[in-house]
Amino acid sequence: GDSLKQLLHAIKEEQAACEQKHGRYVPVAVKIAPDMDEQGIRFVAAALLEAGLDGVIATNTTIARPEGLSGPRRDEAGGLSGAPLFAPSTRVLADMYRLTEGRLPLIGVGGVAGGADAYAKIRAGASLIQLYTALIFHGPGLIESIKTELAGLLARDGFTHIADAVGVDSG
Repeated sequence: GDSLKQLLHAIKEEQAACEQKHGRYVPVAVKIAPDMDEQGIRFVAAALLEAGLDGVIATNTTIARPEGLSGPRRDEAGGLSGAPLFAPSTRVLADMYRLTEGRLPLIGVGGVAGGADAYAKIRAGASLIQLYTALIFHGPGLIESIKTELAGLLARDGFTHIADAVGVDSG
């Protein structure tokens, strides 16, 4: 608890010092874990708001090993990314949006492999999407595919701008 608050305070001090020195404000976003319980998410949201961070990246990889994983490395230690991360990261994203009342830009990441995944993250509260694992497997063409699918989903649901869909499923 106190360690997180001290760390965030130190980050903001360094950010201010850099702005003073270089004459340019550089936003800072903090990447959070998908493995927090509800109390942890609530505490982190309050600490981020109190510190005045510029955004949240929800989420990093998970140390959990969900049922149904297959393959020779399913029990390997370390962070798990890709499709198994989608549901827990989207839950944390929605919780963070609700707890911060949409006051912090949220970057949705974790298991985004297509337009429907990106749209779910947006509806959960993301105003930006980060790609990683799927981009490795599908290459840069994935971006155009996501854009096309996302445009169709927004139109289907009557949204004219992505911003209109941000957080509609967070409650």
